[in-house]
Amino acid sequence: MTGCAITHCRSYDSTIIHDAIKEIIRNTDFPDVKGKTVLLKPNILSDNIPEKAITTHPAVVKEIGRIIREMGAGRIIIGDSPGMQTGPFRPKLSGMIEAAAEIGAEIADFRNNPRMHERDGFRFPVASIIDTSDVVISIAKFKTHQLMYATGAVKNMFGLIPGLNKSPMHLKARTPESFARFLMAVYKESHTDYAFIDAVDGMEGPGPANGTKRHIGLLMGSANSYALDKAEAIIMGYGSVPLIREAERIDKSITECSYPLLSPDQLVISDFRRIPEGRKTTVRSLFLPNLMSFFGIKHDTRPYPEFNPERCRRCLKCVEICPAKALELKDGMIHIRKNACIHCYCCHEMCPFDAINIK
Repeated sequence: MTGCAITHCRSYDSTIIHDAIKEIIRNTDFPDVKGKTVLLKPNILSDNIPEKAITTHPAVVKEIGRIIREMGAGRIIIGDSPGMQTGPFRPKLSGMIEAAAEIGAEIADFRNNPRMHERDGFRFPVASIIDTSDVVISIAKFKTHQLMYATGAVKNMFGLIPGLNKSPMHLKARTPESFARFLMAVYKESHTDYAFIDAVDGMEGPGPANGTKRHIGLLMGSANSYALDKAEAIIMGYGSVPLIREAERIDKSITECSYPLLSPDQLVISDFRRIPEGRKTTVRSLFLPNLMSFFGIKHDTRPYPEFNPERCRRCLKCVEICPAKALELKDGMIHIRKNACIHCYCCHEMCPFDAINIK
């Protein structure tokens, strides 16, 4: 049975990180990297400083790179594609360029010659670098996610879809369940061999960009990304999350694993600020959906984005990223057409000023 290794890691000190990663590798089925081209895929949602806990910390990426170099890896590539990427990928603020230089790794731009893939009923572009990588390692960040409740190793591979190509995918998969199936299709196409989750510092509250940094003090790794993501969800205090529910519905055994070090059940953070798992059911809340259902009308109870005029800087990133074109700037304010909104929360994810609330 595949092992899912979770170990304490109290800081981003290079020695502490290095030792924790080696302990994880010793206790799991780590791939053979000798002489091979290895792609390291961190989470760089946007090029922000590591202290905000929006991105995978460069110290984790750097030490993984050093260790696989010691194990004989040939070419090492670091790559991602932020959702709003429109120019060359230069992740300087996140510390990835410096980390790459220290371990002799290359920075890949996923926009270069992506090719179309078709899998499980979905058609999507994927970075061509995946075709020349012998080993693929996902290095995710321990964070909440407004649509999927948690973002981990599987969803991290969504970054293989270049830049603005991501948001239209929400039109093809509008519910958390269908989007989970889409993420699974992308993950299969990524041929990920192993995954880590940087949980030294994580994010709680309205993630994946506008939540609050929280010290977790853990590093996690497994050859089974689904088991790793389930462990993350358990530690956050979720009963389940859409990705894991859908994956286990399709394959009950997909998250089966052993825990050779720490068990997630012993690490649950009781006061972790999670994304609410649905609205409270009342007689009033049941009446309208049932009435609409009687007439064959679909009703989505998920909340709409709310725009804070005091925080909003009118940068229009939300308007640009919205796949349903439900947002517009009018009379100096962002307005939403609720009949067009598909509740993907891309606007919330990309807002750099924390001006959007989901209630």
